[in-house]
Amino acid sequence: MEHQLSTTEDGQNELTIRWNKEDDPTGVLEGWIAKGFLQSFLRTFPKPTEGGSPIHADDAYHLALGVNWLAEHSERRLELLLLLMRDKYQASWGTLGAALDVSRSTAKSRYQTIARRYAERGHYVDESGLRSGPPAEVKKLVAARLSSRDTQDKLIANAVANLQAGSRVTLRSDTSKQGTAVRRALGEWVIDWDDDRELLTMREDIIPL
Repeated sequence: MEHQLSTTEDGQNELTIRWNKEDDPTGVLEGWIAKGFLQSFLRTFPKPTEGGSPIHADDAYHLALGVNWLAEHSERRLELLLLLMRDKYQASWGTLGAALDVSRSTAKSRYQTIARRYAERGHYVDESGLRSGPPAEVKKLVAARLSSRDTQDKLIANAVANLQAGSRVTLRSDTSKQGTAVRRALGEWVIDWDDDRELLTMREDIIPL
């Protein structure tokens, strides 16, 4: 999928989007546009205090229909992204919280709720991506994973709390990346990453070796 933002000769902004069947295999984008939902988005989002300036009740209804469709489908896409961030890419609660603009505890609670909901339908995410199985078995698997990861997180947090300058560490999201703890800074740690440079790194993103 490609997009290009340009300015026309008369000073108007122009956005061109190109996609093919591989980008939109089920026709979601095409259907969204054909139903007028894209128009609802373009009218309502730039001016949040005007609600799209509907001209009558039927217009307001169709604006709401389009925005609701986008909100519901966006929420579902976001749920899967959170599972992928945590279970495939090993993102920390701090990273999830930053993505959602919420606290670590709120991000963790939301992730766990989503993971359990997916498990009810027989779905879960691991290092290879989204997977499926018998719901009863998946529910047990996810419950065990949530419990064991809580324990693992506590052990890692304790190890980081006792981290000393000179200690070797690895990056949570990429265990092939290793470095040496240099000093504490702003409540976090400066890590001299091998084959890279010294970087201020969140404690949650560090795993002591």
